Amino acid sequence: MSANGLVASIAVAVTAMPFVGCSPAVHSYQLSRQGNIAVLIPPGVKLPAQDTLNVKLRNARRAPFPQAGCKIDRDPITIEWRGRTAYIRAKSGSDLLGFGQNKVNEQPVALDPRGSVSGEPVALDPLLYINEFRSTVIGLEENGCLHPGEGETLAVNIAEKLPFQPFISYLLHFGVFELNQFIDLTPDFRLRVVYPTYSADQDSKTTEIKGVDTVYYEIVSDQRDGRVRISRAIGKDSSQNKLSSEASTKQVASPFSTSPAYFRLFLRKSLSSKNPVTVAIVLSSTDRRNLDDATKQLDTDVEPSCRAVMSSGASCVMFPPLTGVNAEIRVRANGKDAYAELGARVDQLIHELGTDDIPQSVQIRRLFNKRLVPIRANSDYKDLLALVLMPGDVINYR
Repeated sequence: MSANGLVASIAVAVTAMPFVGCSPAVHSYQLSRQGNIAVLIPPGVKLPAQDTLNVKLRNARRAPFPQAGCKIDRDPITIEWRGRTAYIRAKSGSDLLGFGQNKVNEQPVALDPRGSVSGEPVALDPLLYINEFRSTVIGLEENGCLHPGEGETLAVNIAEKLPFQPFISYLLHFGVFELNQFIDLTPDFRLRVVYPTYSADQDSKTTEIKGVDTVYYEIVSDQRDGRVRISRAIGKDSSQNKLSSEASTKQVASPFSTSPAYFRLFLRKSLSSKNPVTVAIVLSSTDRRNLDDATKQLDTDVEPSCRAVMSSGASCVMFPPLTGVNAEIRVRANGKDAYAELGARVDQLIHELGTDDIPQSVQIRRLFNKRLVPIRANSDYKDLLALVLMPGDVINYR
């Protein structure tokens, strides 16, 4: 996913408008073409004719909380607070937000993830911007503006309520993996771990892989503050190859802490071997600050390894070489549970399920305020096939 094709500058004219919520009379997302981009417009949101869209999120935080110091001002999006309610103002004119495309400043300017400074328009790098904006929102927990766990929930709600390009909503929901090289594991996911297995013959000198053990792990919310538990899924999903040895059976014992914690999955390239491989590491901690400290320590190591993690408040698990680790989101396709890799599109899921032909029709429903509502496209239905999947999506196709 490249930011180069997404760069545009921001028109900063602001028009005062009343803050609006979501109308109960509108029951669907609209996948609409705005200029040359597809935009997912949430239920009840009407794109403004002017330059500013204002959205009100009620009950966005719990009391008690500080009365000052909680404003976020990162053009083109700002957030202000009145008690428990968040007032979000989004300015038009960038590829980040799906309105006001005709007002884009065509003068070439330098990239800046922060948006405008002192009213001067600058070009916007969507990947950098949305990653920093999400970090700022979650960071409200550190100064007491939000309770633990509310930052991530607020980021998800903003992703759900503003008219973004679909992949921008996905990045705001999960973070920009291309920049961070990690994702925070939440109940939106399950983990699929594929361990290589070798011959059970103790006298064998070969290191040839004889098979694999595939194990699935459930991620379940344990606390209101966002901490989770990770445990092995019991049932038909987990499979063990017949050639697994006693050693490999021990190897697939759950490597995760049994206590509730915050978990973060890293997938990093190891360059020390002739054939570079991806190394999977999971950091965990009962405290977000310890997790962030451990993340910074891990980033300082040239080769991905738990040796760099010195924080006593964090745990580090490094999976064996050649072990495949993937985070998958749960969706439903034609009435059956299915799982998709992060960033997968609808057409990629359909292909993974064994259909190479382009479907004649596709219908998608997505969660909004915890209810499934349809996504309707006002253009070619191929825009639906290119939609980035989100947790809980329901797809029907033929």
